Amino acid sequence: MPSGQRQSAAGPTRLVLKVDIDTKVGLQEGVPRLLDIFARAGVKASIFVAMGPDHSGRALARLVKPGFLQKQLRSGAAGAYGLTTMLYGVALPGPIIAQTAPHLFREIMTQGHEAGLHGWDHVFWHDRMRHLPPSRLRSHLGRAWRLFKQITGQAPAAFASPGWQITPDGYAALAAMGITHASCVRGAAPFRPLKHGRALPLVELPTTMPTLDEVLGRGGVDLDNAAAHLAGQVRPGELNVFTLHGEVEGRAQAPVLRELIDRLQDQGVVFQRLVDAARDAAAAPLPVGGLEWGSVAGRAGEVAFQAGSVA
Repeated sequence: MPSGQRQSAAGPTRLVLKVDIDTKVGLQEGVPRLLDIFARAGVKASIFVAMGPDHSGRALARLVKPGFLQKQLRSGAAGAYGLTTMLYGVALPGPIIAQTAPHLFREIMTQGHEAGLHGWDHVFWHDRMRHLPPSRLRSHLGRAWRLFKQITGQAPAAFASPGWQITPDGYAALAAMGITHASCVRGAAPFRPLKHGRALPLVELPTTMPTLDEVLGRGGVDLDNAAAHLAGQVRPGELNVFTLHGEVEGRAQAPVLRELIDRLQDQGVVFQRLVDAARDAAAAPLPVGGLEWGSVAGRAGEVAFQAGSVA
């Protein structure tokens, strides 16, 4: 155990940096900066890329949802994406995200990070997944799977759901295509998801912490103290999963991420990739569980939760 690493009686405090890449700018600009931050800190992460078209402009339809506009203004999220990105899929054709920088997949993997799927069309999945029939789910995921295999030469094993939107049918489609571990819900601890009362053969590792855009502008949290606030959300002696975004922490809010990693290392936190945390979790019998829907403070709309973890 490295000098200075502290642990509780329950075991070491572990944390997964789960990176979601939703857009072309998140891949082309965010990933290289994040790789530099991770290399300088000596930590490994799991990076999930939306493989298909960047249709970010279509997310503007969410302005009618209660709380969405307020979140954009409070957190500065809209500015993180840029004007061109917000026109994709509306006034500009949406580029196929993964094809705009395929070399970055190799760079991610060469540096020892995990690369996984974040779906095909991020906006489509986020807004419609909950009501899609199984055939549409399989089609959507299949397109992402094939492009990932084409670019990397490997079949993907990990998946992170856009917007924490998932259903039992979605999990079943993931398991059928060989996904072994996923992070699709908000919750507390790893589990095996259920479909029709039967456990599926994949490990779900929920996001356990709030995201940067959820806490900014709320309860006195600003860019100066956001890293300290987030570090305070880490549960000692447990597995923590923190979701960040290439468009946010990989660009304008990179200083917050650097400070957060420094603080966590000072606290003795052990960084893991999702695949490693899943392997550790599967070494012992895992609980099984269903899903429920609920709201997250600072985020508009409903997200999927591990059953029993909605506040």
